Amino acid sequence: MLSLVLTSVLVLSSGAALAAPARAATEEFRDVPPGSTYYEPVTWMVQAGITTGRSGGSIFGVRDNLNRAEAAAFLHRLVDPDFMPPDSSGFPDVSDPDNWDYAPITWLVHEGVVSGYADGTFKPLRHITRGELAKILYGVADPAYPAPSSAPFADVQVGSTYHRHISWLKYIGATHGYADGTYRPSQHINRGETAQLIRAVAEELGYDTSVVPDSFTVQGSGWGHGAGMSQYGARAMAAGGRTAEQILQYYYTGVQVSSSSHRAYENLRVHLLSTASTTLKATKLNGTDGYVRVRTAGSVLPTTGAVRLEADGGDVVTTMPDGTRKRAGSAILEWPGTRFWNADSPNAATLRVPNADGGTRPLDLRHGKVIVTVIGGRLNIVTELRMNDEYLYGLAEMPSSWPAAALQAQAIAGRSYALRNMGSLKADCGCHVWDEVRSQKFTGWAKESEGTGAVYGKRWTAAVDGTLSRNTAGTPVRAKSLWYNGGIVDAVYFSSSGGHTRSAVDVWGNAVPYLQGRPDPYSLSADAHNPNASWTQSVSQATMASAFGLPSVVSVRFTLDGADSARYVSATAADGTTSQITGNQFRSRVGAKSTWLSAVTPR
Repeated sequence: MLSLVLTSVLVLSSGAALAAPARAATEEFRDVPPGSTYYEPVTWMVQAGITTGRSGGSIFGVRDNLNRAEAAAFLHRLVDPDFMPPDSSGFPDVSDPDNWDYAPITWLVHEGVVSGYADGTFKPLRHITRGELAKILYGVADPAYPAPSSAPFADVQVGSTYHRHISWLKYIGATHGYADGTYRPSQHINRGETAQLIRAVAEELGYDTSVVPDSFTVQGSGWGHGAGMSQYGARAMAAGGRTAEQILQYYYTGVQVSSSSHRAYENLRVHLLSTASTTLKATKLNGTDGYVRVRTAGSVLPTTGAVRLEADGGDVVTTMPDGTRKRAGSAILEWPGTRFWNADSPNAATLRVPNADGGTRPLDLRHGKVIVTVIGGRLNIVTELRMNDEYLYGLAEMPSSWPAAALQAQAIAGRSYALRNMGSLKADCGCHVWDEVRSQKFTGWAKESEGTGAVYGKRWTAAVDGTLSRNTAGTPVRAKSLWYNGGIVDAVYFSSSGGHTRSAVDVWGNAVPYLQGRPDPYSLSADAHNPNASWTQSVSQATMASAFGLPSVVSVRFTLDGADSARYVSATAADGTTSQITGNQFRSRVGAKSTWLSAVTPR
């Protein structure tokens, strides 16, 4: 694509020449609808940074007559936008170096393409004819083209003023004249016709005049689906002195933060990995080989070595370091220092599950036990651990360096989400929740031991502990969670908003009384330190076209809902066909960080 986009482009007016803001490339001109005669050349001019239209960018002025200043500006932006104009133009009516037409006019004169009138003026607002524009375009292109010995049109005779110039335009295919065989060189030319001619000449000069951009720059704010608690908003609110309860009751409309005994000491099953085979090994907290025992096929097999597990049909095949093999429907692995095997053991250890963190990194478990079964012909590996503390200690949804009130709000929201999912095991994973963001991100011991001397891990576990109470044996008996009308809240949350959270009905299509959109200036405040207060992403043409189901995409525009989030996003193809999808679909299909869009610009 042409790399001619200016940092600030002026809107040209046939009256007084006034600077105006650059037109958003996501919009279309009302007078140049898709599929119309001038749609492609005008779209190309916009993409090339040659024009931004008129009336604040709402129209192009396709039927308006072209004046001399506009002709100069269009060609200057195409050919030499970096031209440094002289201190004086030499024309009394082109005297202000800061005016939008000063550099274009002085450039066109400098190139020897045009000159002034006998009275010493340039007359920048004088409308020009079709013949005059042909001469200007010829002068800019400066082709090695001999004047032909025949007339290109009935009204352009050999030897006439514009014979050579108009003949050249016809020769390169830029014009075919009118149906009656005339060119009408003395007729004023409008801006739509000008766009056609300039695009044709640009192609002749080797510029890329395609209206299909290679990619799009998507700009926006915030990250995530937008419903429930904004985590960066919670950070800012905590920094401003708000408590965890105040934060949660702000983002979840009408909820109660209650200390409840509901499932206080019950275990949760977390899916870690599905794989054909794996090797699990325990390591003591001091870094040496740790003990692990395997319960399978009616046997208990202890070892300090690596345990190999494979799926074979519907069975788990366990191979111990000494070569012992057992086949059974499941295998359970336990290690010292947990509630399942000598909680006070001096040999406390962690168990490592390869590729369980994001599919590529290992995940170390300090608490609970591991249960291995076969689902769909693959090993299904889950950990079972107490939800209220052991699970939450490994919940990696918020940086542990953040204010304590934000951490506690996260712990309560995370607990509420887990409680909501503890009713029954999911058939496809034998779990209550996944360890990835499809449920909540769980990294186990890495979160709990984070930082030198676990300095950050201790901050997080202290936040979790600050939201629950225990009996003398150390078992949780009550914990804070979110309730609405006697039921546990589906406490969804996300990273940050673009200034207003979204309602559940806008995100998922179903109304939830406590998931209403709220003003969220906190996500964008300085105290949030939000890296996604504004963002820019590049989306390829192929991805954009696929998102809309179009052969190509040349422009994208969107409408906003009450949360200033994209409700609908529509695209137009090079052939003028259009397609509309929801903002949620757009975010999913192109990989945008959020639906709080500010611009989608072709590149």
